[in-house]
Amino acid sequence: MRIVLFYVIFFFTILIGQTEIVILSSNVGTEIDLDENRFYKIFPKEKGLKSAQIIRLSKEKYKVVFEKRKKKNKTGNANKTKIISKDEFEALKMMVDSKPIFKKKDRVAMYAGMDFLRAEKILEEIPKPQYVVLRHSGGKKLKGTLSRFEDNTIYVQTSTMIESVSLDNVDLLSYRSELAKHENLRPYVYIFSGLSGFSLAHLYNKQRPVVYNTYGIARKDLVRYRQIFGSVIGLIFSSEVFDAVATLLTPTKTIILSEAEYDNKNK
Repeated sequence: MRIVLFYVIFFFTILIGQTEIVILSSNVGTEIDLDENRFYKIFPKEKGLKSAQIIRLSKEKYKVVFEKRKKKNKTGNANKTKIISKDEFEALKMMVDSKPIFKKKDRVAMYAGMDFLRAEKILEEIPKPQYVVLRHSGGKKLKGTLSRFEDNTIYVQTSTMIESVSLDNVDLLSYRSELAKHENLRPYVYIFSGLSGFSLAHLYNKQRPVVYNTYGIARKDLVRYRQIFGSVIGLIFSSEVFDAVATLLTPTKTIILSEAEYDNKNK
């Protein structure tokens, strides 16, 4: 009986030794959380990381257990493991030890500009429709009118079609946070649009041959009709012209919507 108990204790001791959680550095402790990982850049390539722990398997081998955020509509275990060598562990330890202790002020400074953490909220609050410029999928640019944002997808109306881009693939977004704040210009824009329509109609009249009625008298009523018609068309589009002018006079704002792009800008 004692022999059996001895072997149980022996194997249990080995098992405990194989699953020993080690401290990478006194700067981070036994569990490396999301903020610490971002600050020290311990595992910069791990996307959706919530926390990480390092377990010693042997003198020469370690296992890193990553807890990941689950994607929407996904079920199952979100954990991931990775085996690293003693040299890799020591290199990470030296890198973290060489940096200062992570403080509250460092957290505030680090998160300044991290718009990708609230990307969904920003896109939901952006005035729509409006002209935007997206940079996505490794440098591609998409320009057009932002029509809607739903199911983590951005829909942009271009000159030919509606294109959709997953938010996960967007690096930068240029947009205007406020629109139509120049109401004092509206009467002037309407007058300009009406006069533009009138001027185009006048120019059209000059290009057309004179039309005479059956009595040989020039039909000035057609001339007036075209001028009135041009003025009306100009006024019809005056609202769109005002929106365009107000948009152009409103400064654009560019935000970073991917962690990789943020890291690249802050190297």
